[in-house]
Amino acid sequence: MTVLAILIALVFAATFAAGRVGAGYYWDFGNALGFLALAGLLFQMLPCRRSGTARRHETLGYWVLGMAIAHALWFLAGDATVRVYLQPGAPLYMWAGLIGILALAALCGIARMPDRMRVHRRYGSFRMTHRGLGFAVVIAALLHVMLSGFYLATWPQWAALVLIALCACFGRRYWARLPGPPSASSMVYLICGGVAVLFFVLLRNGGA
Repeated sequence: MTVLAILIALVFAATFAAGRVGAGYYWDFGNALGFLALAGLLFQMLPCRRSGTARRHETLGYWVLGMAIAHALWFLAGDATVRVYLQPGAPLYMWAGLIGILALAALCGIARMPDRMRVHRRYGSFRMTHRGLGFAVVIAALLHVMLSGFYLATWPQWAALVLIALCACFGRRYWARLPGPPSASSMVYLICGGVAVLFFVLLRNGGA
């Protein structure tokens, strides 16, 4: 639970490194959902044991996917400009975001039992594919966030976010030293995420 809360805090804190200018309640809330999805995705990249925490890992994955979809639908429903950006010739960061969501949906779908057994007979094969696809989703999400220029528009912010992602994705030796594998329930994700989203929106729209 603590690790998830710290990851959420770090991702959101990186967005304030260059100031707290907002884009309005509507845009800030929609983007906060996206940052919450990114934080959840990075937490999902931490090592997970086959037993004990596997069910939590799977359930949390659905919530992360749902948060990413909510982020996209929020803007599609309320801003016609976003629909134009999904046409051919759209900015690279928009395509990266779309690819990221589709890959995350595939990641969650392929991991479901018993569907997983139809694709991967051996757990080792599944684990390699699952983690490789996870890396692809993280890369797409980072490109979407950094290339958009919203909230994270400076090199120090980019470096901070990439460093957070690298620690989550490749810090297996450190995570293995913890008394138990990092684990958190979906409720913890929603509560910690809700607090982060609330502060994100209020701090950017609360005046000087």
